[in-house]
Amino acid sequence: MKKFERIIKVRLTPLRKYVKKILAFFPPISVPVNVRYGRIFWETYYFLKTSQWWSKEKLKKYQLMQLRRILYHAYENVPYYRKVFKQINLTPNDIKSLDDLKKLPVLDKDTFKKHFNEIIARNINLKNTILSHTSGTTGKPLQFYQSYSELEKEWAFIVHQWSRVGYKPGEPRVEIRGSIISGKHPIEYDPIGNVLRLSPRIDNKEIAQYYLRKIKAFRAKYLHGYPSAIASFASIIRRYGLSVPFKLKAVFFASEKVYNWQREIVEEVFKARVFSHYGQAEHVALAAECEFLSHYHFVPQYGVVEIDPQTHEIIATGFLNYVNPFIRYKTTDVVSPPIYSHCPYCGRNYFPIVRDIEGRLEDFIITPQGALVSPAVITHPFKDLKTIKESQLIQESIHNLVLRVVPWGREEKMLKTELQFLCAALQEILGPDMHIEVEIVEEIKKTKSGKFRWIISKVSKGLIEKGLDNI
Repeated sequence: MKKFERIIKVRLTPLRKYVKKILAFFPPISVPVNVRYGRIFWETYYFLKTSQWWSKEKLKKYQLMQLRRILYHAYENVPYYRKVFKQINLTPNDIKSLDDLKKLPVLDKDTFKKHFNEIIARNINLKNTILSHTSGTTGKPLQFYQSYSELEKEWAFIVHQWSRVGYKPGEPRVEIRGSIISGKHPIEYDPIGNVLRLSPRIDNKEIAQYYLRKIKAFRAKYLHGYPSAIASFASIIRRYGLSVPFKLKAVFFASEKVYNWQREIVEEVFKARVFSHYGQAEHVALAAECEFLSHYHFVPQYGVVEIDPQTHEIIATGFLNYVNPFIRYKTTDVVSPPIYSHCPYCGRNYFPIVRDIEGRLEDFIITPQGALVSPAVITHPFKDLKTIKESQLIQESIHNLVLRVVPWGREEKMLKTELQFLCAALQEILGPDMHIEVEIVEEIKKTKSGKFRWIISKVSKGLIEKGLDNI
């Protein structure tokens, strides 16, 4: 069997080159899931290789050109936006600068859902699109249409960000993300994408050893996936003293909030740089680290990013989606205070730059005193735990927090000590009026897409929308 696998791998490598060349001549509709390296991909990829070094003035000029283009399109072809422009007595001609964009109202998720049929461009054939959706980590998924050309452009943007740490289009990559793969051997191989996909559910020594062997055999230099899944993988490797029989060039984090302890354990175990990027299924804003700094650089060629001065929430207008345009879209994602000067390390004039993506508004804990506490603050006591495998915080009400934990084993005395430490630390952070209840469980459920929500607040979203003064 092993000999057969080696033969398949040797034969596939040269074959893939010809397959990609042939497929590039066909419309992407023929195989929309796997064909990512067509003409639009390469045009976008090489455009980004050049434009990443543009001056800020040139980048802003490009942004304004793309913004006016999508605004004209929305005004002429999307009934909802035509109505919005009329209601505020404006036309796209009145948007003469990036600052003028603020004259338009913001678009939130509820408004998008309510007016979904009116936010579909009438000049685009939906047969040439796919119906996409968000992961649904905060409730019912948001659905929207995307064209195949948009998906190709999006992939070019992602691959270009990865190229900062050496990745080349089509290189072998191991992916630990997406829906949970079932079966005795939870592995899938995509020969066209050259991706080995592993289930993000890594919860014991045996599956970790199995994955280590498969990654070694695949000879990939890049690991990509959810921070929670890769950190769990690294934690099991370190706990059982397993050897890592391969050398990675970089680990790509995506799709979840990144915590410092996750970055630290992954870099320690795999001896490779963690490189994180931020984006959304809606494709309105994209940010990634540079070669030298872990701060996030937003990509101005992708869209216009605004940071709400009060909440630091990202409001963005994407340049890729012409089927369901997202104009001044409230992402509910919160960032640290923005920096608008160029990066002195890599030399790019990208803007804004933020130190951290702090999470979603729904992931913040609100104390009984009305303080908004970010996940980044709460994570500190959870570093270097010895008896706790996984944890989750659920804010049931303004005065009640549930600390849910999955222990490693039956070391009850040490577990009790660590739980007392955690409760005391959380009490200090959240105040004496927060009641903390501990639940010991065998498993913490993931979402359908395999994502893990560390904090679930059942009160923060409503209170943030109404105002903290209502507490």
